[in-house]
Amino acid sequence: MLKSIYQKRLTSFYLGRKCIYCGKRKVCITSRRYVKCLACKRQKSLNRLRWEIQILLCFVEQRPANQVAIEYEISYQKVTRIFRLVRELLFHQCELEGKRLSGEIEIDEAYFGGRRKGKRGRAAAGKSVVLGLLERDGKVYTRIVHTLTAENLMGIIKKKTRKGSVYHTDTFTSYNSLHQFGKHLKVKQSNGK
Repeated sequence: MLKSIYQKRLTSFYLGRKCIYCGKRKVCITSRRYVKCLACKRQKSLNRLRWEIQILLCFVEQRPANQVAIEYEISYQKVTRIFRLVRELLFHQCELEGKRLSGEIEIDEAYFGGRRKGKRGRAAAGKSVVLGLLERDGKVYTRIVHTLTAENLMGIIKKKTRKGSVYHTDTFTSYNSLHQFGKHLKVKQSNGK
């Protein structure tokens, strides 16, 4: 009985706060300094909540992960894990928005991966390919692609751009059928034309 009275008092004190898991306003502070939700019964340490909020603020300020780890005396792995989770959430939110790019759009692919001696570019093994769509004076859309076939690239471009746009690409053969979506201008990278 005493426990329930204690929880009711704490609940009324923390009435304006929400559970981070279920969003309900039934939270209290336990004797171990944990925030506990009375609806879903999940709990989290107050200290952990504080440093996670500080890390989120540092992410917004675009501070490097190693600097944040040293300043708040948190392991570098924890900071990078939180930064990665925030980036994934931002990616999924952008995918849900579904807004299409229009106007003049620049399209190109880039290769990212481990340092490897020998071949570079399209012939190099072990690299990830990222397709980028840039709306001039506007938004950017990037996506990791596994194959650079014309069907794969055209599917992404059709899904993310409006018909009738002007497309600026290099002379890569997978972009040859872009004229069906709008005006297609090719740039020769060797001489800049």
